[in-house]
Amino acid sequence: MKIYVCKKCGNIVLKLEDKSEALKCCGEAMELVSANTVDAALEKHLPVYEIKDGMINIKVGATEHPMTEEHYISFIILASDNSYMIKKLNANDEPVASFSYKEEYNKIYAYCNLHSLWVTEIK
Repeated sequence: MKIYVCKKCGNIVLKLEDKSEALKCCGEAMELVSANTVDAALEKHLPVYEIKDGMINIKVGATEHPMTEEHYISFIILASDNSYMIKKLNANDEPVASFSYKEEYNKIYAYCNLHSLWVTEIK
């Protein structure tokens, strides 16, 4: 899975298979996003989780991430090598998600509109 963003309009594309050339938006190549590479507060951006009763409960940040029109988490992804579950978020939502959990899931991604992509490995 790869995530691309348009630096002009903010479109985000989740590419499940990467078998072609770079994506374009607004007349320019979209930027491939790398997780945990932006200089920002880890305690507000790294997803944290709890597994209980067959569910995984995720929140973004040990200190809850802000959710305003200017600064928010736009989605949370629970991922394995073969499947993904996504929760789309909007400003003023809580930066949380709950999914049915199977042991094959090994990563949680969160995307901040200002500070890019963050990932936590499930152990």
